[in-house]
Amino acid sequence: MPEHRATISQVHASRSPTDQAWDEALSRVEGYLRAHHLESRWLLTQLAATIIAEARAGAPRRAAEEPVAIAMRVTHARIGAWLARAGDESGWAHERDRAHGRLALVIANLPGRWSDYFLSAEPVPRELAAAMASFQFQPGPELRFSNMPPAPLEFGFDEAGDPQAGRHGAWLLVRAASSWLIVVGLIGVAWAASH
Repeated sequence: MPEHRATISQVHASRSPTDQAWDEALSRVEGYLRAHHLESRWLLTQLAATIIAEARAGAPRRAAEEPVAIAMRVTHARIGAWLARAGDESGWAHERDRAHGRLALVIANLPGRWSDYFLSAEPVPRELAAAMASFQFQPGPELRFSNMPPAPLEFGFDEAGDPQAGRHGAWLLVRAASSWLIVVGLIGVAWAASH
């Protein structure tokens, strides 16, 4: 198993028990590393502790920053340096580059086979570097506008060229006239009954 820089006891010796801001930073770093599919609890704790120790060592130079921001900066720098050693030339400065690196780790089966080498000081195995280098984003299909005319809408009405349109029109007129006669007749009956 690869050796990491510090042990947990060395980190805990330099840490005061009541420092909540650094506890929060440790929790965030552990969560971030867990998001990289690092499942081993021991390895996760060890890596997070060494990152927090490095962040605490650099904290006096960045007194205006919160411990969480310092720890995440150190985490990003560590992962970026490790990916550069693994052969990823994209860098780690932009979110797109970080997403590319995370996906390359998943494609290379980091959690299943290579978790002991993630962020370690040992050289990256050739198989892992080759698996990560083989990952590439594939562009999606381009959107193209079409000049296709819209299809005619059908509303269920008779069309003007229909040979039975005249017969349908006559029946429509008869139905409308008979409806009006019934309405007028009912009004007449109501008027006669009231007078």
